Amino acid sequence: MPLVYKKFSSVNLSDPFFDTLKQDYPEFELWFESKKEALAYVSTNEDGNIDGFLYLKVEDEALDNMTPSFSQQRRVKLGTFKIDAHGTKLGERFLRLVFDFASKERVKLIYVTIFDKHKGLISLLERYGFEKKAYKNLDTANGQEGVYFKPFVWRN
Repeated sequence: MPLVYKKFSSVNLSDPFFDTLKQDYPEFELWFESKKEALAYVSTNEDGNIDGFLYLKVEDEALDNMTPSFSQQRRVKLGTFKIDAHGTKLGERFLRLVFDFASKERVKLIYVTIFDKHKGLISLLERYGFEKKAYKNLDTANGQEGVYFKPFVWRN
């Protein structure tokens, strides 16, 4: 199925796809609602159910909510990146979008925060050069989130 770039407000937050995000992040629904005008890449399966979601944003700030902290720098954050893997290379398709976005924005660093339990997604990210460099300073019921960075060289 095609990846569609659309407003959060047109995405069905009640889709079962979001259940694990709601469990991992108690504030997820409020955060999602606050992003109603923001855009995200969404993939749906042949039944019309969401099977992938990617929200990207450019940041230009210090990352002082993690250990170690990082100085102010312009970077791309994978704000929400979740796929239901099912052998279709969907994760790779989404990462291509990440790299195209980072290239367009001319950033030198991409990062994402992720709980250690998401081993499949971590493995995918590591295959594409992401490395765990920090942990978020917030300890939750799900543990601490690892912070994975990828240096990026954009194309002209």
